[in-house]
Order: sequence, then C-alpha cells, then structure tokens
Amino acid sequence: MVGSLVLNRFLIERRIGSGGFGVVYEAWDGRLERTVAVKAIESRGEAGRRVLREAQAAARLNHPGIVTLYEMGEEDGNALLVTELVEGSTLARLSREGTLSDREIGEVGADLCEALDHAHSRGVVHRDIKPQNVVVAPEGEFRAKLMDFGVARLADGAALTSPGDVVGTLAYMSPEQAEGHSAGPEADVYSLALTLYECWGGENPNRRGTPAATARAIGARPRPLRRLRPDLPRELSDTIDAALQARPGRRPGLEELGSAIEDSLDRLADDLPHARTPLGLRLGALAAAATLGAWLALGHGAFLP
Repeated sequence: MVGSLVLNRFLIERRIGSGGFGVVYEAWDGRLERTVAVKAIESRGEAGRRVLREAQAAARLNHPGIVTLYEMGEEDGNALLVTELVEGSTLARLSREGTLSDREIGEVGADLCEALDHAHSRGVVHRDIKPQNVVVAPEGEFRAKLMDFGVARLADGAALTSPGDVVGTLAYMSPEQAEGHSAGPEADVYSLALTLYECWGGENPNRRGTPAATARAIGARPRPLRRLRPDLPRELSDTIDAALQARPGRRPGLEELGSAIEDSLDRLADDLPHARTPLGLRLGALAAAATLGAWLALGHGAFLP
C-alpha cells in the first residue's frame, strides 16, 4: 500500500502501526497539504462493524482532547479512516518508562476528564479507556488525546453488541462490562480511574497472570491508592479509590473526578528522581510518530515502538 494514492487524495508514505484489526499509515493530503494518518481495516465482518461505529462516534465529537476524524471511505475491500496525525507517545509507554511526573499524570487525567465529558454529553461512551488509547503530545492546550472509539456505545444508535457480550480490554474493564451488562458513562469513569491508579501507583490491581484470573479480580476492592502513594494529596487518592467502586452508582462523576485532579495539581510533584528534563524534550527524544496505531491495541498492547 505504501506509495499508493487512496481516496484520490492521500498518498501513503509509510506504515507506522498495526494490530488485530488493521494497519495505520502516515500519508500526505495533497489537497490540504498536511500529514495525516490513514487506518486501513478489512471492511467485512466484525472489523467492518467496528470501523463504522468508530466513524459514527468520531463524527459526533469535536474536542481538542479527542483525535479528529477527517474522512472515511472504502477502497479495495478496506475501510479507510483518515485522521489527524498526533506526534507524541502513548501514556502506556511514558508510564512504563517512568518519564512522567506526578503533576504531568494529573494534567493528563484532567485533559481526559474534559474529553470524556464532551463525549458523554453527545451520547458517546468510549468503553475502552486504557493507557494504550491515550497519546500525549509534546505541547498544546490539551496534551492528552483520546483515541479508538471502535467499541463505543452510542446512546441513540443501533446496538453494536448483544446483551451478555463483553467488549473492551480486560485489565481495564469495569465490573459491569466484565459481566456483559450495559456500560454507561460510569464505566469510563472506572477505567480512567484505573488508568490513573496505575500511573501513580505503579500497578494495575486487576491484572493477573491469566485472563481468567484477571476476570476474577475485576470488581474486588483494590489496595487504596493512598497506601501505595501516601505522598499524594489525600482527597485525590480518595476520589480515585471511590471511582473504583464495583457498583456504578457509587462512583463519583467525571466532574467530581476532574475537580479532585485539578485541585491537586499544585501539590503534585513536578520533578522526577531519575529524569528531570521537560516532558516536551523527553517526547522529542523518543521520536515516536505516535498516531492512531493505539487504536489497534485492543488489548494486544500493540503500538509503535
């Protein structure tokens, strides 16, 4: 596909990511003279339904904290999604390498709360929040951008799944999702809190050695974040812990979670014991053309190296 012109407009320049549902390419938009990402997915079966749902969800959303969809088309048996190309690295990679300060993690969390609030206000529930689906840009008003709406639920759309179906990535899945129940905005709150718990605490309390063991752990009360990180502001830790309640109705809303993060930012450490260079420089050094390859992770952990 490299070197070909798709949709009579986009010149495919190089392959930058792949996963279970397709391939992502960097391409040149000759009409508007800009670099874009093109996600190519086989248009038949489950993959085809996912890409349609992703396009339907993205078409409703217009927010700087959500990757922008430019165009959708079909060619040679592949559905093609054309989006903005985001330079940076995934939250998963930055967290794994320990190159985020506590304050930077908080800023990412605040950005994601705003992005999800926008999505929920337009009837879109993401249902697959995880570090691999968040890209952190080196600069900009919104540093964190949310990707992969392939299993999103649309409040007024046809059902993508049947009752009892389990969608999402197991280790970050809310208890109601793991049980095959309908997942509302509360499920996104749970998965976001679990993502932040992992970034600050250094562990995902649900992840086990096997999928079966991970499934059994979902919904169990994790160790309080304040025990792992007693140096974090108490109200922040308590809100993260509350958002991990097994019962959706007992979790705080996005506004409460976002407020707890925002109110704590000035008290979060802004330096690192082993990496004190600014995040923008660290991201530049990584030279990761982080794009929509994270869309393709879908629990496989696949992204650009």
